[in-house]
Amino acid sequence: MHPGVLAFWRDTGSPKGDATAWEAQKRLVFETTLAGAWWGTITSEPGSGGDVGRTRASARPDPGAPGGWRVTGEKHFGSGSGVTSYMITTALPEGEAEPAWFFLAVHGVAWDGSTGMTLRAEWDGFGMAATDSHAFAFRDFPATRFAWPGHWREVIEGTGGSTTMFQVAVILGVTDAAMAHVQRLLRAREAAAVTAFDKVEWVAAEREAWLIRQAYEAGLRALERHGRARRETSMAKASIALLAESLLTRLCRIAGGGAYARRSPLGHWFEDVRAMGFLRPPWSLALEGLYALGRDAEPYQAPV
Repeated sequence: MHPGVLAFWRDTGSPKGDATAWEAQKRLVFETTLAGAWWGTITSEPGSGGDVGRTRASARPDPGAPGGWRVTGEKHFGSGSGVTSYMITTALPEGEAEPAWFFLAVHGVAWDGSTGMTLRAEWDGFGMAATDSHAFAFRDFPATRFAWPGHWREVIEGTGGSTTMFQVAVILGVTDAAMAHVQRLLRAREAAAVTAFDKVEWVAAEREAWLIRQAYEAGLRALERHGRARRETSMAKASIALLAESLLTRLCRIAGGGAYARRSPLGHWFEDVRAMGFLRPPWSLALEGLYALGRDAEPYQAPV
């Protein structure tokens, strides 16, 4: 999540008018990164369906820190908990109708509630096991508001699709590793032991791996060409999510029962690629977004 979070400042344009505060905050964020800080997210909330705009967390001005805020609320999927120095989140500011983005300084902060940050549940996901995406409750926890108040949606949309491609690149790496792993398994078998079923599934997996690569390159090319390509990158992500789940299913079939052993990476990889569809964001929210982006697109034309 580190490069994806930094994209909020790196790839989003400056506010119209006075952008002094935004540029100063951008420099601050990048200075922390150059000093070795890692950035993560803890925006998701129980019952939100992955929609950060439906936050039930609250934020109030901190009377003891001019310009500071205090955030209260339940959060989960805190990516990189224990590793990150800063985490971004959303909350509804006191007296306002729309949510806002904040970031929290969490380096070295105790999780026992004494600091306003309480560990609710350790991450126990079947997939993305290494992310330590713990759940926390915050109570009057110090926070810094993004220096572009009233424009929370513009900030998240301003990345133009770069954060999407960061996530997709991880899944591409998983599918590449899975293909190489099963190819070694097949080559280690006697020719007579490779069944017709194995051959059909392998060729189908190769076809899907090829399509995954094409979808990734198409999304990346659109982003590099136009600078902003939210629809193209979201379409690539949704396509790759479906293809990757199908591909890993085929590879597990070829590997046989051994794929379900914890010592085999295939079962872990299968859950990792499924996480793309279930968590970042959930399918219902992802497809709602794609539909909305498509309404404003150019009229459909068959490729020539």
